[in-house]
Amino acid sequence: MFNMRYDQKRIRKYHYFLLLSLIQKHKKMSRTELAKITNMSNTTVGKIIKELLEDGLVKEVGQVVGDLGRRATLLKINSEGAYIIGVEINLDHSEIAVVSLNGTIVKRRILNLNANQSPETVLNVIILETKEIISEMSTDLFDKILAIGVNLPGLITWPEGKVLVVPQFHWREVNIKEYIEKELNFVVYIDTDTRTELLAEHLYGGLTNYENAVCLYIGSGVGSAVMVNGELVRGHDNMLGEIGHITIDPNGDLCDCGRLGCLQTFFCSSSLEKKAQKPLREIFTAYELREDWAVRLINQARLYIGLAISNISCIYNPEAILITGPMVRQYPQITKDIEKIAENYVWAPLKTSYKLVKPSIEENSGVIGASAIVLKEFLRFSNDDI
Repeated sequence: MFNMRYDQKRIRKYHYFLLLSLIQKHKKMSRTELAKITNMSNTTVGKIIKELLEDGLVKEVGQVVGDLGRRATLLKINSEGAYIIGVEINLDHSEIAVVSLNGTIVKRRILNLNANQSPETVLNVIILETKEIISEMSTDLFDKILAIGVNLPGLITWPEGKVLVVPQFHWREVNIKEYIEKELNFVVYIDTDTRTELLAEHLYGGLTNYENAVCLYIGSGVGSAVMVNGELVRGHDNMLGEIGHITIDPNGDLCDCGRLGCLQTFFCSSSLEKKAQKPLREIFTAYELREDWAVRLINQARLYIGLAISNISCIYNPEAILITGPMVRQYPQITKDIEKIAENYVWAPLKTSYKLVKPSIEENSGVIGASAIVLKEFLRFSNDDI
């Protein structure tokens, strides 16, 4: 039976988050602009904006001259209207931060924590430190916490937040979401570092103007994340984008996954270190000194990054390809002249179809990315609490 009350509540909630997400995306908007974009009446927009103002999620920030010379009041997200706790778990360190709605870090702490221990040991430290950072917050800030976002490498189910495997940590079958939620009494969202990096750049950084984008993430492994029409594409079991394990050479080097010739064996940091039998910093120091062995190794890596870009353009046809990850940030030489290299392999009709984008969020991208998962889900219309 059709429930009019239920339907009206559902539509109003949809409009509430629709306007909020539009303001977030465009940074500043007037009520008139919102009405035009959504085809909603000025009266309806006005009522919903009043709610958003009362809830503290948006604020008025001046005026511009509108139609017929009228001054339109601009609206923007109130960065202090709510907060998110972002958690990044890496092999050699972890980080926890309180992040505002515009991606600004309010409070953070870095943990000298090796994740290559039992999951319980690592998670208990994360939980304890999160409780500490929460206890330092004022009551006003505490009441504005939306949820907790966590990112880490590996294969993770969505939305269940179960880690299937993290090769770098030697973790298997860990119910991270359930474990943290039970101890901290907050809703928790878990996703991969690759996806959260893409989300962070889409919400706060260099991809705000792109709805169709791919992130090529280069670190101790290689992964990718895909966004179509502003939404992450996850595939079956949340494993879409595992480009690092595409077989390039069936007789190639042994990959950490146990197979031969995976794409990541040509340019991820762990593979470069295996080939050179030297730490990464020494490889790039030798490269800068133009030592032959290092130049050959890095040039081969750049060649295969170019091939990866070519394949991404064919498979996903994105507007933008974000090249990021720990190795790109620490050693930007790895992507030197990468546009020219990629052009040699990109299919001719696609040569001008995309733009290569470098990360604009340099510091603390991990925890900001973790917070971006929460914000993305918060802005998404849902019937869960109706």
